Amino acid sequence: NYEGRALPLFRPGGQQARRARARKVLSLVVRHSLPIRPSISRMEAVMMQSPASPASQNLVANTEKRLACGTIAAYSAPRMPFSAIDLLIRPARITVYRDALGMTIAAQAMIVSLCKSADFLLGFMLGKLSDATRTRWGRRKPFIALCSPVFMICTLLLGSPGWFFSRPHSADGNSTVTTVSEACAALVDSSNRSSCVELKACIDAAVASSTLRPWNATDGNADGVAAAAPASLSAYFGVLYFLWYLSGWTSSLIPYDALGMELTSDYHERARLFGVKTAFQFMGYLLQIGVGLGVSLAFETDVLMQVRLQAVAYSALLGLCFALLLRSVAERPLRPPKHAPLPMVPAVRQLLANGPYRQYLVFKVPMTIASLLPANLIIDYIKYSMRIEDFNATYYVAFAIVLLCVFGAIPLLISAARRWGKKEVLATTCVVEALLFAVAFAIPPGAMADGPLYILCACVGFGMAASYVLPDALLADIIDYDELHTGLRSEGLYTVVESNLQQYAEIVGGVVPSLVAYFAGFQSLGGCSCGCGAKCDADYLRWSCPADVGYACTDGFGATLLYGEPDRAAPCTVQPEGVQWSFRVFFLAVPAACYLLAAIPAWKLPISSHSHRAIVAQLRAREAAEAAAARPAACSEAAEAVAGGAEAG
Repeated sequence: NYEGRALPLFRPGGQQARRARARKVLSLVVRHSLPIRPSISRMEAVMMQSPASPASQNLVANTEKRLACGTIAAYSAPRMPFSAIDLLIRPARITVYRDALGMTIAAQAMIVSLCKSADFLLGFMLGKLSDATRTRWGRRKPFIALCSPVFMICTLLLGSPGWFFSRPHSADGNSTVTTVSEACAALVDSSNRSSCVELKACIDAAVASSTLRPWNATDGNADGVAAAAPASLSAYFGVLYFLWYLSGWTSSLIPYDALGMELTSDYHERARLFGVKTAFQFMGYLLQIGVGLGVSLAFETDVLMQVRLQAVAYSALLGLCFALLLRSVAERPLRPPKHAPLPMVPAVRQLLANGPYRQYLVFKVPMTIASLLPANLIIDYIKYSMRIEDFNATYYVAFAIVLLCVFGAIPLLISAARRWGKKEVLATTCVVEALLFAVAFAIPPGAMADGPLYILCACVGFGMAASYVLPDALLADIIDYDELHTGLRSEGLYTVVESNLQQYAEIVGGVVPSLVAYFAGFQSLGGCSCGCGAKCDADYLRWSCPADVGYACTDGFGATLLYGEPDRAAPCTVQPEGVQWSFRVFFLAVPAACYLLAAIPAWKLPISSHSHRAIVAQLRAREAAEAAAARPAACSEAAEAVAGGAEAG
């Protein structure tokens, strides 16, 4: 049925009668397929309630083929290095630029917000341009081929600032290395972290002769005080971060996501495609966790080297995966558009006139914030709220648990979505996640070590899988509904909104907590010049702070301290109480509230499996009507051409 009227395409009859009925149906379809309509409430009511006719459903089943496994794998493969790069650069903003190189938290927050705001309009333009592009290679693949190499170069440079910058250690420019005894440095045995009698005697003599600072000196000596990073570091980060986002997450990922929505229109096949894509995405996260853990063990106190090695590896892997996609995945041929492309503002207005899409945004915004906040703040929560010096080890173990649970949850979610529906499974998961985060917020950070933190991570993995697998498949169904109303496929524009939504959620998830922490008195590394992953100049220093110098047998985590309380917390993990509370609230309490806000609109989404079958059936019926009406016209033109040739002869 099309708006309650039967499509008379499948009744028996002669050829002339069928052609006449096809022309009649085509005129009916075209009349109801204008780009902008005053109201679509009637259509919404019919499509949400009226089942497709059996003949229409057979037409859908006969024309939509299952995607080949090779096509699905080739399309999904680039998501793996993309995810690894995301999981590398996101914490590198904290561990490399803010802690190791000394960029202030406020400066970084402002740079990130400006970059994302500038990229916002460019994203809309890119999506619109991608939708309107027509080449022999398709309309999505040319953007991927041109922009992904730029993204790879930006990733390499953004992950390797140590080639050009180093952290200034003191306000007057004097580094600790200029005052240490070379004789003491020669006594460090990196294989022995627990006993170093000769090294201690050497340091005692150097302290007595004022060559080295006493471990608890509070005389205002500039050594150990972190100095401000140069302005050139902020400029370097700002330019590269903007180009990184523009060439990767906007110019490459928007066409990539739109390409996936165009590969199939089958409701369940889309769930399968996006399920595999999500599996590759989390394989990339798991890859970064495994490689990151390995390099952190090899270079445990040198985070600059850790990030640099991974940036080189993931950039090369991304190039290989995109080459495979460009070679193996063919874009589906597009029907010629019935109408000229709309300008930007009318196109956006048409997009927002889609009722199911407006309701989709109502749940997608809080869900995106809820999923980004824990990923952005887990390092700060572990390092400054739980006060763990070797935060990288805890971070990698926690994320590994999350990802393993994600892998286990993906097939369960796909099966559950097939049985109960995507929106029902998504809404239930949101409620469960809200309860889990609320319980975790009530637990003091000091008691979260080991057991409670890892239990939370196991449960969060299931929620993350749901937030990645199901919304993309729901959005693809909504785009089909939009095509039914407008006659146009606008995956690029919808994907732009998704990408920009992600960016502005990143502002809330990354910039706002940073600004709150800044006004609460945050200091990078607790005001220390090195330690907690930022390598000190001397191999016998675990940290160097204004009132505490961590002389130890080696610079490694867990090395025996030579002075003071051997089990004291590293001062590079100390922050004011207001800073600790800000990280705790944004890491746990805000996601709990956001998941709860997302549950209700997710449950009320109008497009179900039943209604989507009706939508696709009408689209296929429209295509059949157009094809049936086009055949007589083509035959008439051919007959006229033959008659004209005969007369000319």
